[in-house]
Amino acid sequence: MKGILRKFIVGGLTLLAVSQTASASSSGEGSGFYIVPKAVVVLGDTITHHGHELNGDTGVGAGIDLGYSFTPNYALELSATHAEADVVEDDHVKDTAEYTTYGFNAVYTRILFGHFAILAKLGYAWEYEKMDKLHIKETLDGVTYALGFEYGVADNMELVFEAEGANVTSSRGESLLFGLKYKF
Repeated sequence: MKGILRKFIVGGLTLLAVSQTASASSSGEGSGFYIVPKAVVVLGDTITHHGHELNGDTGVGAGIDLGYSFTPNYALELSATHAEADVVEDDHVKDTAEYTTYGFNAVYTRILFGHFAILAKLGYAWEYEKMDKLHIKETLDGVTYALGFEYGVADNMELVFEAEGANVTSSRGESLLFGLKYKF
């Protein structure tokens, strides 16, 4: 976990340093780098895994998006989340699952009125699942999608809410993400 956190911090600081030099040469309204620290709520799902039923519970975590807006409407971003939730196998073995996910997303944002905008994301993600008692350590991958909204609270800050899903079969289930977007 420390290695992953270190990579996020180094990546974020690198993006911040690059954005400071790039912002001077950035042309066009609404273009530039952004970062979104966020809280994650995983909703859990019931799946069959190697003949056993896994029932994922609701859990919490944290994440971050690092992105670049090419126009006010289009952006590309890297995302990462880490969440933990309880999982029960066949209604009797309980374990704590760790879900670490990395992704790449194309983002479309459309201002509806005033400071309120809707957003849609389509991307690809890699999820690492770890459940020690159940002896599960897997890497899953697949297409991800999200819908949400942004609300501007300052010239360079927006509150963000997203409902995210994926075509990955996991006890993690769908996710709700709450964040604060800071634009450089």
